[in-house]
Amino acid sequence: MLVTGQLTPSGIVELMGQESFMDHQRLDGAARDASLTHRVILPRAAGDDAPPGLLVLHGRGADESDLLSLAPALDPRLVIVAARAPFQLGSGFHWYDLLAIGRPEPESFGRSRELLGRFLGEIVDGYGIDPKRLFLLGFSQGAMMSGSLLLMQPGAIAGAALLSGYLPLHAGLTIDPEAVRGKPVFVRHGTRDEVIPVEFGRESREFLSAAGAALDYGEYPIGHQISEQELRDVAAWITGRLDGAPPSAADSGGEAPTSN
Repeated sequence: MLVTGQLTPSGIVELMGQESFMDHQRLDGAARDASLTHRVILPRAAGDDAPPGLLVLHGRGADESDLLSLAPALDPRLVIVAARAPFQLGSGFHWYDLLAIGRPEPESFGRSRELLGRFLGEIVDGYGIDPKRLFLLGFSQGAMMSGSLLLMQPGAIAGAALLSGYLPLHAGLTIDPEAVRGKPVFVRHGTRDEVIPVEFGRESREFLSAAGAALDYGEYPIGHQISEQELRDVAAWITGRLDGAPPSAADSGGEAPTSN
């Protein structure tokens, strides 16, 4: 295990949620309580005083290290924060108990939403992230949690990438579709996904399109996974948002070309 608050040669910091995390913006040894155990990759390229951030949320049964393997392909200006879900599941963790696909158990789902809601502000303060450039990227259950933050706290994030997941449209939440109007959202799903069928991705597409989100949607001929093409696409989408690129043809409710 890495020592709390110490950089490794790879630039990764491990920070224990129930203890503290280091404010690396000031590097003065000050510590704050953190709601979730997490790991961090600091920016690999010089940029603004307040760097952009990406909070990545893993899927069911994984942990905070799972999606860090994507980091080399992502924009080097980002502070990448990988959070661990709060509930143990075997040797891994999960964000909520599952009643059925599309139906999270309310108590555990609510607890994770509460923790993540606090955690957004904690990482902005703790790592000096520009709050106007804080993005989410989630896979599977992590995509669902990212979608819940998108719907319930849209003002706290700049955009969200939802990979092989779904929006919590049937979880008993009070949702205002207007809240996501114009919000950049990247949604991808595998047409061969046997864990979360592609119909859930298409349902998210229909909701976000009707709500007027700046939507970039696409499908790949893959299962419940992240393909190399998908990683290239999401990396380009994030960089485009950071660079202020104009909406693509797939944005504002459109659909990206489907990979065949």
